[in-house]
Formats: sequence, C-alpha cells, structure tokens
Amino acid sequence: MKHPTQPQVNFIRHIDVFHEIIGTVDSINFTQIALYFSLFRIWNISFFVNPISPTRDELMKYAGLKSKESFYRVIREMEALDLIRYYPSKSKFEKSFYCLSPLEFEDQKIKISVYGLTNHISSVKGQKEIPGLSQPNSRNGNIVTIRSKAELYNGRGSLLLEKIIYLKDGVPSNETNNNSSASFDPLTDPRYASQIDNRISSLSNNSNYANHQNSQSGRTGLRPPGVQIDPDADYSVPL
Repeated sequence: MKHPTQPQVNFIRHIDVFHEIIGTVDSINFTQIALYFSLFRIWNISFFVNPISPTRDELMKYAGLKSKESFYRVIREMEALDLIRYYPSKSKFEKSFYCLSPLEFEDQKIKISVYGLTNHISSVKGQKEIPGLSQPNSRNGNIVTIRSKAELYNGRGSLLLEKIIYLKDGVPSNETNNNSSASFDPLTDPRYASQIDNRISSLSNNSNYANHQNSQSGRTGLRPPGVQIDPDADYSVPL
C-alpha cells in the first residue's frame, strides 16, 4: 500500500509535548493516558505512519483495561480532545483504524496537527489533503479505478490534514517560572512567629515547655496555702 507523505515525528519531543498537555488540561485522566501510550506504542512500531490498525485486545492489554465499555468511552474522550481519530470497523472481517495527531512546540505554543481519513467526497473548507494519493471524485466525472480503490483504507478514503490546533500560550515544561519570592520576615511571618520564643507553638508543646521550665526552677510558682496576697510584695524573688 502506498503511504502518503507525513511530517516526521520526533519520539522524545512528542512525548514531552504530551506530558505538557497532561499538566495543562485538567480533563485528562489516567485511563486516557494509559490508552494513549498503548496507541503510541503501536504508532512507534509503525514508524509514525497514519493510520494504524491494532486490535482492541492488544490496546486493552497494553493499557491495563479490562472493560470494553471503558475502552470505547476513553477512545471517544480522546477523540473529543483531538488527540486521535477513530474509525471503527463495520464488520468483524474489517480492521478499525486510528490516526494519531502529531504534537510539537511552535513559538512556545502547543501545536496539534489532526489527521483523518476522507471518503473522496470534497473536503471541508480548510482541510488539506495529503499529497501522494489520487483523489477521484465521482461528481467531477472521474472514474474510480480498481487500483485507486485498492489504495484506500477499507474503502473509507485516504489520509488528510483535518485541522491544526494551537492549544495554549505558555512556558514549555523544561522552563521554570522564577517570579515567586521566597523571602520572609521571621518577626512578622506567622509561619515563623513561634521561633521568637525558640519553640513550636502548639497545645502539647506548650504543656511540655511549661513542665520543662518548672523542672529547671526546682519549684512551682504556687503560693503556700493560707498565705495572704501582699500587693506590695515582689513575688519574682525566690523565698
């Protein structure tokens, strides 16, 4: 089968961008991550050529999924995020196809190139067909030959660039933000106010501190019973 021309995918950069998406998009969960890496493994073995056609059992095994319902739910969720395109088979004798979207950084933005399959009906405005395969169109009077039909993917069309998405503006994951200040004043910061009296302020520690002070003084600060209070006396001087 003749494969259309596709942009080269860098393994390390693609994974780095995907991890950046994980840290940016809150809706991505661990099951989507596991299934994506399962698809990415097959895509890597296929030299990053779209589409790929792994079996459902193969993907579920690599992703650690046990439920078919969960598998199809996660596939639809990733398709809604434009990370993949899924084309289910209509018969048990056909294969299902998956197209993974290449990921890359461009001008400090995350670029997602969404690829899909066309069925030879005129493309939607803004879609770019991949060169390499003839595009017969029955409405223009072109005859669909046996050879051109054999080059299709299960008769569903050839590969096309559906759209390009720029996810966000931001700092790549290998850069840090140094705007936060770590300076503090021990005399005013409540996190360090307990250092003024050299102890951590808590109920149990205050009790232990008081007991320790009494044991060092050798006596308690209580007056003997029966002794009246003298307002002019200096009780700070030991008796």
